[in-house]
Amino acid sequence: MKQYINRRDFLKAAGVTAAAAALAGCGVTSGSTATASSTAASSTAAAGKYDDVKADVTLTMSHQMAASHSINKTAEEFARLVAEKSEGKMKVDVYSAATLGTETENLQALTNGTLDLAVIAAEFYANYVDEAGCLCLPFVYSSYDDCAEKLAGEAGTTVAQMILDKTNVRILDYYVLAFRQIFTTDKPLNTVDDMSGLIIRIPDSSTYKETFTQLGAAPTPVAWGETYTALDTGLVSAVENIPESIMSASMQEVCKYVNVSNHIIGPTTISVSEQVFQKLTEEQQNILTEAAKEACEFGLNATKDGSDANFDALEGAGLEVVDTDVDSLKAKINYNAYACAKTDVGKQILTSMGVAL
Repeated sequence: MKQYINRRDFLKAAGVTAAAAALAGCGVTSGSTATASSTAASSTAAAGKYDDVKADVTLTMSHQMAASHSINKTAEEFARLVAEKSEGKMKVDVYSAATLGTETENLQALTNGTLDLAVIAAEFYANYVDEAGCLCLPFVYSSYDDCAEKLAGEAGTTVAQMILDKTNVRILDYYVLAFRQIFTTDKPLNTVDDMSGLIIRIPDSSTYKETFTQLGAAPTPVAWGETYTALDTGLVSAVENIPESIMSASMQEVCKYVNVSNHIIGPTTISVSEQVFQKLTEEQQNILTEAAKEACEFGLNATKDGSDANFDALEGAGLEVVDTDVDSLKAKINYNAYACAKTDVGKQILTSMGVAL
């Protein structure tokens, strides 16, 4: 990888309340298929040579993104790997586009044991475990490989154990997503001063709220499925996310500027309810763990491969690219103000990540 100088070089180098009721019948099943009150079709990723094999275990997996998104492709790769490694004895049905509830609802359902598996971003865990916020602080990763290395090391493993202890949800593995950018409907963001009072949609995360408060904006949590309407109606005038997510949700239709901030890599996870996990045999547990690791490697490669293409698609859709003064953003960040930096364990995690406090 070469040193990144400008926006394109940088990206290239970085190369459920209602759902809970619907999911009450989900979980480990014996010789039958778990179902949910959903109009979405189950994943067919594992179809093929194991079509005629009767599964001993069928698990339901939920995520927020459209079927075309790399998160869905990674989830389907996970399902395929589970079927392959179990020779068809285990099946994972993937439900996309928040069919089974928002990410917050999915996490609650995992905790309750009413949902088997879900793709849950690290920032949502920070609402339960302060130290999880260490993994999604601004400007702590220099590249995608740097992020993957830190997640596989002390930082990621410590946070995963704390999450398991406090939420009864097991992180099978971390999945590195792209650098996040800021998309605005009415003005460019040349420096941090342009963010003063900016009403920006953020995920429902205490860590993201702290970040954008420090940057002078007015962070406003909105469910992902409601964000297009919020932008279109003027409820918010900005959103931050990865380019692929903006495109897959058609938000390029209501945004005019992509402000290149590279402010956060927000790692996501393949997570399983511990209640469900403990009902499996040791062999089945190992299959899920191995499949998650391989699927997350697949996802990391998809992140690297898609960076330039997704940015090109935004430019092709007519968005104006603004090279925001990133140093002016960094100058506003005080890591000591985050909840994750106020505990001894959090400080240890941040030190292991090379974050100066």
